[in-house]
Amino acid sequence: MLPYLKQAVKNLFSKPSTEAFPAGDPPKAAEGYRGRISYDPNKCLNCGMCLRVCAPQCMERTIEKLENGDQKITFSFDMTSCTFCAMCADFCTTKAIKLTDDYMIVGTKPEDFIVSASFVKKAPPPKPQFTPEQIAAMKAKAEAAKKAKEAAAAAAAAAAKEG
Repeated sequence: MLPYLKQAVKNLFSKPSTEAFPAGDPPKAAEGYRGRISYDPNKCLNCGMCLRVCAPQCMERTIEKLENGDQKITFSFDMTSCTFCAMCADFCTTKAIKLTDDYMIVGTKPEDFIVSASFVKKAPPPKPQFTPEQIAAMKAKAEAAKKAKEAAAAAAAAAAKEG
């Protein structure tokens, strides 16, 4: 008991061996550290490759149809399930997903551990619907334009021979 008491008294008057945190800037993470996920919806193609390669299935994609035919696509990443393996970032061809060097992933409610972002995918323009008569008229017009072009080229060639 005496050695412990002696050490306790000694520690009372010595400088602490730890740093006060967060007294200053937090220490920088090591090179190559895989921390909090960063998702840029402006780069995302919605290919779904990240969803397929995620082993713990910590990602979720929701597609909401909008009134004008567009789609609102939302990606959510659950940091409580993520193993930070970086497979999603490795397979993302546009680098829309990155793992940052943020190692202070703390929160008080479940929403603090969700990284989520949305983007709108425009609907393709509707294909024009032509009647058979309109298609025949367009073909005839194209044939006439082709013949007129050939005739003009022949006339230009004849004029060049004469001149």
